[in-house]
Amino acid sequence: MKNSDIKKYKSKVIDYLIPIILSLVIATILIWTILSTRSGLTLDDTAFHFHRFYDTNQQIKNHNFSYFQMNYGMGESGRIVNALYGPFFAYIMGFLLLFCSSWLRFQVVITYLIFLVGGLGVYHLSRKVKMTRTVSSVITALFLTTGYIAYWLRSNAFNSWGAVLIPFVLIQGINLLNNYKKRFSWISLGVVMAIVAQVHLLSTFFSILALIPFFIYGLILSENKRQMWFDVFKAVVLFVVLTANVWGAFLLLYPTNQMASPIDFSPVLTSVNLSLAGTSTMWTSITEVTLLLFIVQIIYVAFNFKSSRINTFVTLEGLVFFYLSSNLFPWQFVKDNFPAVTGYLQFPNRFTVVAYPLLFVGVGLTITELIKKHGKKLGLLASGLAIVIVLFNVRADFNEINNNISYNKGITNSSREMQEKGLEAYINKIDINTPDYLPVQKKIKSADVTGMLMNMAPQRKNFSKKVLSGGRLEIKWNGKTAKSTTLPVFIYHQSELTVNGKKVNPKLNKIGMPIVKSKQGQNTAILSFKTPTWFTILLYISILGWVVMLIYGVFRLVKIVKK
Repeated sequence: MKNSDIKKYKSKVIDYLIPIILSLVIATILIWTILSTRSGLTLDDTAFHFHRFYDTNQQIKNHNFSYFQMNYGMGESGRIVNALYGPFFAYIMGFLLLFCSSWLRFQVVITYLIFLVGGLGVYHLSRKVKMTRTVSSVITALFLTTGYIAYWLRSNAFNSWGAVLIPFVLIQGINLLNNYKKRFSWISLGVVMAIVAQVHLLSTFFSILALIPFFIYGLILSENKRQMWFDVFKAVVLFVVLTANVWGAFLLLYPTNQMASPIDFSPVLTSVNLSLAGTSTMWTSITEVTLLLFIVQIIYVAFNFKSSRINTFVTLEGLVFFYLSSNLFPWQFVKDNFPAVTGYLQFPNRFTVVAYPLLFVGVGLTITELIKKHGKKLGLLASGLAIVIVLFNVRADFNEINNNISYNKGITNSSREMQEKGLEAYINKIDINTPDYLPVQKKIKSADVTGMLMNMAPQRKNFSKKVLSGGRLEIKWNGKTAKSTTLPVFIYHQSELTVNGKKVNPKLNKIGMPIVKSKQGQNTAILSFKTPTWFTILLYISILGWVVMLIYGVFRLVKIVKK
């Protein structure tokens, strides 16, 4: 091996070690109290997602697969969630659960994972736009301690997983912009976008919004616009193939079922509050130092917009997304006139998943420009100030997380179940009252759906359930007299229910629970989901597409290693 090859290899190793070590250190600091006290936390979205992963884990463990109907998680209710919410990623998490003996360990492992993925993504995005390793490290630290990344430790909100993937999307954006220099890889673009869709579908929407300006600017600069359009078209086709299971599920369920909407929140109250600086960079607050950093960056670009095309571009786009995420945008007007927009968006602060990485990259480019123009001393001073902001954010996030640990200890007593070996104790203790994707029979407020679920919860103890082969769910109960009984399961248009050996078409209550006639004595019902052949074909197309991409990736890796 030549000396030049050895240097390139060492350089690549260093460029992976730096963000890995930095991410692990920051994650360890922020979850130190959890590690030292072994306090597993049931946060805002913990139960919802852990139930999702428990279901796929049990499917894998028992070799009894049911792509749509959830027979193990979500209260063994037959409701549909995973098929519409990050399906393949849910199976990856279920597989990971096989190696975690407790929910506490799983919570810690996926926290480290989210920081590692985010750290690697934003570091390599920074290196992509020619920042030094030092500056890239500072930007990585800023990114990991701001917004939805750190907010994962306070909520387990899955928007955090979308947030850590956005830097990889922006790398594709840089490739689109630089298409006039080097033709972008349509395979990479299609695969990255498909990964986002398989993890968090709403983040796909944000990713598309983020890429559109890059594409338009790249198209303007490109000398071969037809080729660029054709490459984007191929990326879209690849994306459609790799996500056939996702859009196929929506095509199957939404035309024939009325799905409950997620819990409704006020967009005014869930936008980033810029009129009052907060004590952390999470949710709707932003620290004074971070806001000041963004203001300084915007002022610098305003007076030096000609010095760096890419700095001006990412800062302007980041500013637009930051404005959309904030209370400066007229969200009340949007809610009053376009309620569907805020209904599906839920929280305007979600726009920060694009705004923060773009603005931080702009900050890094500004520091890089200062080093080039005025020497390393000024660049080091700017880097030092950015590090001070990182330390402020770490302290703020650490305090916020510790306060949340104390708060959760006061209102929950599930920490012991999370520490125990085995997964069932915790799952059986935590109820799911979220309305997402329930087959409601008429338009009903999400809060009312939640109330009905809570009212039905105590009645579940009167039924016993067992998962049968072929992804079927058996429900048994004893009837003192012959009467109408509401079963604790959910019926979709594609569901099939048999009661005491007879196929029935039962009346449903407002949230899709079947009301059946039970006899005196032992009663048995079997719930199944009839998947049409065309969807099965789409599912296999998607799986085959990912297998081909994995094989292609291995060959590419071997080729790079040989070089």
